[in-house]
Amino acid sequence: MRTFCWGISLFGVALLCISVQAIEPGAEKDLPFWQLPKTNVDLRSLSPAEVKLVAGPDMGRGLILLQTGEVAPPADFVPGNEELKPFLPEKDSGYMVIPKGLKVGAVTFGDRKYKIEKLPPAFAGLTLLQTKAGHKAVIDANYAIVVSAAKPCLVFVALDQRVMDTYTQHGTPGWLQEFAPTDEKIKTDDPIMAQTGAEFLVFVRKSAGGRIVLGPPAMDISFNSMYFAFFGEPKREEQAK
Repeated sequence: MRTFCWGISLFGVALLCISVQAIEPGAEKDLPFWQLPKTNVDLRSLSPAEVKLVAGPDMGRGLILLQTGEVAPPADFVPGNEELKPFLPEKDSGYMVIPKGLKVGAVTFGDRKYKIEKLPPAFAGLTLLQTKAGHKAVIDANYAIVVSAAKPCLVFVALDQRVMDTYTQHGTPGWLQEFAPTDEKIKTDDPIMAQTGAEFLVFVRKSAGGRIVLGPPAMDISFNSMYFAFFGEPKREEQAK
């Protein structure tokens, strides 16, 4: 067994830890979420879920960050290379829920201008949660994006496909183990991702509604793009069947 842990802060903040075990028959619970069986949720007939942002993460708490190089990453990363400067907005809009906001041309982060270029038709018009690309290095369990859903819904998370390598090396955030693969992909105009042909892989879980919490990204500040999320529910005619 190989165990990947992040340890405990000096203030007693327990971080996330996951054990990666050899694959055995019937041991799906031990697999990382991206290796779980494809979801059996019907994604063909969705409508936007009614979701409200309750609270974004409290970055004033001095949250712990994933350090993969010799220099500690900043809590709110801003790229300095010329290629990405055109993608920095004049004003950071932060975390935001946008009803029916998921569509081609939509901006996925409040602190970047990256736009969606390719989107599976079934996802068009769903409720979008913009996150902050600058917070991608946070591994602290106190990082939480809290939303509230009016009724049961599907929670989707779009993850840079390159982050699986980071999670394999440094550990997988426990909250993501609730999600299953969909085989769907989303592409943005992020020029760094385009250099390697990387896209966002979509994962999903069911929610009973009410309070929904998305946890720390735990990403490599140099090689990964932050996640974003969206929410949907079966159309009324599908619910009636």
